[in-house]
Amino acid sequence: MSELAVDLTPTEDDRLLQAEAVVRSYCRWHIAPSRTETLTLRAEGMTSVMLPSLYVTEIASITDDGTDLVLSTDYRWYEDGIIDRVDAYWGSGDVVVVYTHGYSLPPDDVAGVVQAIAQRAVDNPRSLTRETKGPFTDVYSQTGANQSLALALLPEEKTILSPYRLPLRP
Repeated sequence: MSELAVDLTPTEDDRLLQAEAVVRSYCRWHIAPSRTETLTLRAEGMTSVMLPSLYVTEIASITDDGTDLVLSTDYRWYEDGIIDRVDAYWGSGDVVVVYTHGYSLPPDDVAGVVQAIAQRAVDNPRSLTRETKGPFTDVYSQTGANQSLALALLPEEKTILSPYRLPLRP
């Protein structure tokens, strides 16, 4: 039995989960629901660190090389996931951040893209570009020239998701 797929017949729930995975992969973070995570970073000699999130709602704690830091005195944080050291550089050891991030509910535009991807996969499970039955032809959404990938983002969907896409960070 495969470890990455249970069977060859995906359900509608499977398609929703797969569509969510496509969106999260494209955006480079989980987006929703809100969750608390602990992240260990290396930031030696830098003044800023960047968390893998575009919607940070709380920083519970930060330790730098084993030393607990104090908000405003030692660091500032921003909703877009950037944490700045105040008048200092990050130490030579690990920076451990406990933070809460993500939307409590997915934004409507993100949910709409997930639903659209899942619906395409349900409607066109064989990834056809067109299907002819007698005198009738159905043409499906195409993700590229003569391509119709069931679980892929259309260009318009990428545009919708662009505000939620985490930029590549050093």
